[in-house]
Amino acid sequence: MSSELARTEQPAPLGVFSGAESFALAQRMAQALAASSLVPEAYRGDVSNTLIALEVSQRIGASPLMVMQNLHIIEGRPAWSSQFVIAALNSCGRFTPLRFRVEDRGEQTVTYDYWTGKKGERQKHTASMKVHDRTCIASATDKATGEVIEGPEVSIAMAVAEGWYTKSGSKWQTMPELMLRYRAAKFFGSLYAPDMLMGLQTADEVRDIERVEVKDLSVSRSTAIASSQSAIAKDELEKAYEVVEAELDRLADQTFAEVVEPEVVEPAPVPRPVAKRQTVGSSPELREKYEKALEAAGVDEVGRQTLEAIAKVKSSDDLSEKQVASIIEKLEPEKISALNSGVNPKTGEILVQLTPEASA
Repeated sequence: MSSELARTEQPAPLGVFSGAESFALAQRMAQALAASSLVPEAYRGDVSNTLIALEVSQRIGASPLMVMQNLHIIEGRPAWSSQFVIAALNSCGRFTPLRFRVEDRGEQTVTYDYWTGKKGERQKHTASMKVHDRTCIASATDKATGEVIEGPEVSIAMAVAEGWYTKSGSKWQTMPELMLRYRAAKFFGSLYAPDMLMGLQTADEVRDIERVEVKDLSVSRSTAIASSQSAIAKDELEKAYEVVEAELDRLADQTFAEVVEPEVVEPAPVPRPVAKRQTVGSSPELREKYEKALEAAGVDEVGRQTLEAIAKVKSSDDLSEKQVASIIEKLEPEKISALNSGVNPKTGEILVQLTPEASA
């Protein structure tokens, strides 16, 4: 007998609410867990929430701490983390680990609805947007039958049409590949293992989908008004139905995300600072550096004129900081004699004609 069969034959543990003894034991456990600093804030110091987490952990056969770490409370609704759903399906023993088939459908134009206006006066609009559409299907092999089973297809186009993509702060825009796989795994679990998820949505679904509970009115408006015997009763009933219809419209409007395109404000151009060009004539420090270098190398007046001719400047005052650095770097001893003779050491070209006094 396999270990999986052995586990299924063991009696399931009693639930938290199965009896007074089980409830008392669960309370002591909940108090200990709620006092821990390692549990999420929704359970810390809250014995009631912790009792619910214990009940869920016993029902699905998971560790209480694992359940508390992955069962989020969003606006009063418990919701699983998507990672927990994938982990639970992979480790339940019914299926092989989930696999995801992703298909790129390229750029698509998707039509979606959105609502504008004040409450009670909201109007429905239809718009379209271009998206890079991709699809994802979660699949696994059923270990009992060997059959490969697939979950419903999820796509970026579906996210746009359902209003998930256009919601403020939507992760479908920033991390679509991850959201496709998370939603495909949840759809697979809801279809093939709903008992494991206990009918709960994932935290991502709760944020994407705003659920509205609407009571079913089994009696039509006209029938109820016609059955009233008093004119006053009819008038009051008419007003009551108007209030109910307005409230239902308001609640229905909340299921759609209002799309408001943000105003794009172009930033003012920042002027770039213009660096002032330093020359020997404008910088005393640069002049001092230049003169000391020439004097140390033994460059005479003819050599100075030769350097100015090579740099193609009228005088040394026009030499830039970069030109000075280049000249100092090339003041090699074997070139000084040629410079002082008015000759370009590199080309041999005579750049400065020596006067008789200089020749002597």
